[in-house]
Amino acid sequence: MKFCAKCGKEILEEAVVCPNCGCAVTNPSVPQQIAEDQVSVGLCVLAALIPLFGIIYWPLKYKETPKKAQACGITAIISWAVSFCFGFVIGFLGAL
Repeated sequence: MKFCAKCGKEILEEAVVCPNCGCAVTNPSVPQQIAEDQVSVGLCVLAALIPLFGIIYWPLKYKETPKKAQACGITAIISWAVSFCFGFVIGFLGAL
């Protein structure tokens, strides 16, 4: 048996809400999963330096950690676009 975090009454293990106070019962595995899916600065920096990494990482890890994968993929696409534009401008100025 477990206890309600709000009112302290004993509740069933499979309970979603407390039958006494109606408060939602917290699931200990959910906060851990949410904490693992925070945007990683290190992965974003890696995706900015090596855009191919981010573009590959996005679809491979999207089901497991969607926020982290999406941030990595978007960073890679933006990095690639900025590099392309910068290279185009440098090439254009070099031709003058």
